[in-house]
Amino acid sequence: MRKNILNKILKKDARSILDTVSPEIEVATTITSPPYYDMKDYNSDNQVGYGQSYNDYLNDLKSIFEGVLKITRKDGTLWIIIDTFKRNNQVVTLPFDLSNKLKEVGWLLQDVIIWKKDKTVPWSTNGFMQRKFEYILFFSKSAEYKSNNDNVRIYDTSHLKKWWIKYPERYNPKGKALDEVWEFPIPTQGSWGDEYIRHFCPLPQSMVANMIQISSDENDIVLDPFAGSGTVLSQSAYMKRNYIGFELNAEYIKMFKDYLKKTLIKNREEYELFRQNTDQDLFEKRILELRSLKYARVLTISIEKITKQNNFKIFVVLKGKSEAKNKLIKVEYQIIGAVNKADINDTISQLIEKPPLSKFGIEPLFKFKERKKFDGKKLYGYTKTNTYSHVKHPDFNAKSIRVIIEICVDLNENDYL
Repeated sequence: MRKNILNKILKKDARSILDTVSPEIEVATTITSPPYYDMKDYNSDNQVGYGQSYNDYLNDLKSIFEGVLKITRKDGTLWIIIDTFKRNNQVVTLPFDLSNKLKEVGWLLQDVIIWKKDKTVPWSTNGFMQRKFEYILFFSKSAEYKSNNDNVRIYDTSHLKKWWIKYPERYNPKGKALDEVWEFPIPTQGSWGDEYIRHFCPLPQSMVANMIQISSDENDIVLDPFAGSGTVLSQSAYMKRNYIGFELNAEYIKMFKDYLKKTLIKNREEYELFRQNTDQDLFEKRILELRSLKYARVLTISIEKITKQNNFKIFVVLKGKSEAKNKLIKVEYQIIGAVNKADINDTISQLIEKPPLSKFGIEPLFKFKERKKFDGKKLYGYTKTNTYSHVKHPDFNAKSIRVIIEICVDLNENDYL
């Protein structure tokens, strides 16, 4: 490292990045929104974008991101928020022109994400459609790149279709993966209080947090060569990442420093609470419980259909995490009743090797017992038609109770419409 530049915003041109940052520094991810092409004056001399020809603008960006590539570690990534614009009565496809330039220097385009927002810069008054989105280009330095996708899965059930209750095997226990359309409204002036930094195009903090979470770990280095209002840098600081920023506008740098000083302690505390939040763990636990119960129900129905035996119940015992390949949880299924064990065993062996049961992520263990006492413990009974809502005041000897477990599941799918 040429000098200590970590956790600083430097008043330097991004075109000098290799003169400032040593390749040994190994940036984990770069998140940035380049200056608009010839649209906004950011009040600095010889700036990228304003007053340039389109080719010069593209070539400058190509050179800058080539430098970024050289200081990025092997599993590193690059996020660029960028938009199309209109010139000479037609759309200029800047995101795709830039993508092609970056491919020439070695960046690998992995995803194109649509950032849907409430408003955007009105490039043209002649268009007949309102502009409501921008592009996010996601590149990697190599085919093997860091991607902490499980950290940003949607596990709030209000965002999931109600089918997760009846079809838990279709939902990842970590939550729903992000898709290629992200909805984050642009922050409005004053929406973050008096500390908020005024800037042409501030980025939503929560969107930037998603990018940081996906592409870096704590203590990694996050870079923004066009720091602007400093959203990327401040969010990195909140999330215990190191940061490096480049910005030519001295006023923005001063605002960023003042803003970070006022907000770091509060937002760092919020991040710590977020890290300790167990909601995702609870969602994972619930999905695996639902899978384990439904597995027993499907097993019951299938055994009855194939063997014609129906004088049994299944007692379910969760055994914890599975170490088997492609399995998530180990579950013991006790077949309770006077049954033909050999016949049922053969049937089970066939059933668990093919869908639907093979898709549940369950490592099953089977035991047979002629009878079992269902007293002395708090148990819950389920029918062979419903394993997501237990039977109220059950008689465990009743023929209708077919699946029994110590876990209470009482979900109403109408609550999740």
